[in-house]
Amino acid sequence: MGTQFGGYGWNKAEKNGRIRPGRGPLFTRRVYPSRVPRLRKDALNAGVSRRTADRWDAPVRSVLLPPAGPTPPWMTGHRLGPDGWTGCEPEPYQWDILTRLRCHWLLAQDCVGAGWCAAAAHGLPYWADNERVVLLSRRLRRNPTTAGGPVFRRLRDDLPTVNVDPRFPGLRVVDAPTAAAQCLATVLAGKKTWWTPAVPGLTDREVRAVQFIDAFYQCTLVTAEEVLAGARHIVDHRRLRGLLALGDTGAQSPMETIMRLIVRDELPSPCSWTSQVTISLEDGEVLDEDEARHFRGKKTTPDLACPDLRVALYYDGRHHTNAEQQETDFRLYQKLKTLGWEAVRINKNLIRDRDEMLEHVRHAVAMALRLRRTP
Repeated sequence: MGTQFGGYGWNKAEKNGRIRPGRGPLFTRRVYPSRVPRLRKDALNAGVSRRTADRWDAPVRSVLLPPAGPTPPWMTGHRLGPDGWTGCEPEPYQWDILTRLRCHWLLAQDCVGAGWCAAAAHGLPYWADNERVVLLSRRLRRNPTTAGGPVFRRLRDDLPTVNVDPRFPGLRVVDAPTAAAQCLATVLAGKKTWWTPAVPGLTDREVRAVQFIDAFYQCTLVTAEEVLAGARHIVDHRRLRGLLALGDTGAQSPMETIMRLIVRDELPSPCSWTSQVTISLEDGEVLDEDEARHFRGKKTTPDLACPDLRVALYYDGRHHTNAEQQETDFRLYQKLKTLGWEAVRINKNLIRDRDEMLEHVRHAVAMALRLRRTP
């Protein structure tokens, strides 16, 4: 898949309700699939011939997925396609978790989605697509033995649920704080893993938990207090408070979270890092949120910055590898230097080599302190 973000397709998906409200930009939130499953019997009753129905995809027995329409030219090579956008491949499954949730729910409409499928329903784009669908039910159900089937668990009477799917208004999932707590419980128990580099002072499970918290802040409007309330009887409150204290509502990718955690102690007191600071490229001054919104000149927004020392850190994802973007990045770096800022560009390879990364950051901080002392 391509690596483009934003544009007409994303704005249209948001307008059509396929992107849930959240703090972050559109690329930090999941796009709901536009291909909508149907019960096979409903399709046949609506006039679809058996021959046609047999040619459609069938993610679940007795449930069909009509074919996608033609791909518009503007969507060619775009991460936003008919299946929506997800942050990971669904292996070992063929379909993303929301498509599977919809299919399983059509066969058990008294059930409630929970855990990772609920987090995806609330907009989480990462980590969920290679998980099984968890459905909560008030009556005893036997878990299917077929690969890819849902996991049934008991539904508590006091569990808060919401309806968030734009195409299935009857589909219920647990509310966002509960979904967050359920996912964090699997991460902290070691039942859910993904690659993370070593971060000093934190275990791998704690690093993943903070990555999840940051990503969930971006794709929803949930607060730390709400996550704590939803975690009652699910995650230890003392441990969760410590993890929430490490979270940041401004980290727009899991790797930005890693970068922040690695450099969190690299500033002299009382200086601190701030996410998504906007800098005017006219005079190097920091713009507040309202100024940045109405500013007509050139500006840049580092992923992490210390305004007091004028040190800016950028995490370069995959879209920074093409020649045109690299030229833009080089010019930006030079411009910031002339405005009195020390900038460091960090990518995945540099994060893997933590000693070299910290050497660059410490040099930038030292240079900034030296300039600050110079009359």
